[in-house]
Amino acid sequence: MKNWLKKQLKAKEEARTALKEKGKKSENVEEVRSITDQIEVLDAEITEFRTQLDALPDDVPEGTGEGEGEIRSTPQGQLNVVGTYGLGTQNTDVQKRENDLEKMYETRGAALKEKRSVTFEIDEIPELRAVSIGGGSLVVEKKYSNTLNDRFNEVSSLVDVVNGVPLIGGESYTKGFEVSAGEGDYTTENGEYKDAEPVFDYVTINKAKITAYAEMTDESMKLPNVDYQSRVAKSIGEALRKKITKQIIVGPGGANALTGIFNAPANVIPTSTDIEISNIDADTLDKIVFSYGGDEEVEGGGYLILNKKDLAAFAAVRDANGKKLYKIKKNGNTGTISSDGSFEIPFIINSACAPLSLGSTEADTYCMAYGMVHCYEMPIFSPVTVEESRDFKFRTGQIAYRGSVWAGGNVAMHKGFVRVKKKVTT
Repeated sequence: MKNWLKKQLKAKEEARTALKEKGKKSENVEEVRSITDQIEVLDAEITEFRTQLDALPDDVPEGTGEGEGEIRSTPQGQLNVVGTYGLGTQNTDVQKRENDLEKMYETRGAALKEKRSVTFEIDEIPELRAVSIGGGSLVVEKKYSNTLNDRFNEVSSLVDVVNGVPLIGGESYTKGFEVSAGEGDYTTENGEYKDAEPVFDYVTINKAKITAYAEMTDESMKLPNVDYQSRVAKSIGEALRKKITKQIIVGPGGANALTGIFNAPANVIPTSTDIEISNIDADTLDKIVFSYGGDEEVEGGGYLILNKKDLAAFAAVRDANGKKLYKIKKNGNTGTISSDGSFEIPFIINSACAPLSLGSTEADTYCMAYGMVHCYEMPIFSPVTVEESRDFKFRTGQIAYRGSVWAGGNVAMHKGFVRVKKKVTT
């Protein structure tokens, strides 16, 4: 498997290099445009092959199929090491599973083209896989189209780092947490021992139906069934992510809704722990960091979740000499921020956060949150169901899809976040 991926990657990279050289020499506008489109397709394919190669463990031997151990992918997306075989033989059990998987993709792609609804397991959709297995890094592939230009990213990576819990078929999820530990006290020689019992509490997370609508150009219909169903899964997956990642912040809670950090119940995040800030200045970051956690320790590993406009406001703060006070290292949707270099705080941009630095943001509005992102629990209760329609955007040649998934969410750690509220100015 690894050798095959390397060969494919090399071939794609060589083809891309050849096209770039050809584009430099061409003086025909239409030909240059065609070459640009082909390069974009190759870029996406190269990214996919590199992602698959990175997912393979380094300590498993690469097989050639001729007497060595060989890495093969299974339908569950895991990796098996095929044992030692003689020349010309193969692991028929693994091969059968691979054939069954390809047949399933073929059947599903055909069903979509026939306007029949299909079901995707969460693990089959790369855009949702990190959610179902509890966070981790996620490679976002470059999206391309034969007729549309690329757009800017519209999905906060907050959804990638919260604690996803796969509970397919479940109705609700209860998570316990410790509120405080007991404390001993002085006792007379014959007196009773003092009670020092820890205090516990819990939250119940109910399921909510989340739906998404997405469109693709009808050029995708020309793809093989296997590729076609993959593109649909990615399109719907991103649309669902876009809704979910905002609800992690502002979900209202209650029936059929996720509970966001800003609306977490008082037994999880007491309102007394909220802090108020009127504007972003030289002391803002320190105030947020040192307001978080217990009385005995400065907690590490927290993320600052904020609006892009507020990140720009941090960047605009100057010291007495007119130099930038905050040092910001950016990596797209994430990065780190520090003031004097003593500590760096990772941040995540999320547009659901109201910008504190904007004058139109009303007082008492929650604007930022700082804390351990893994303490936000998000159970996934169902696979994704997708249906297709070619009628609504018939004139513009677009195919419409709608998808749905049942999920839930809530903060599940006592004082897991400190929330920043815009202060009332007098």
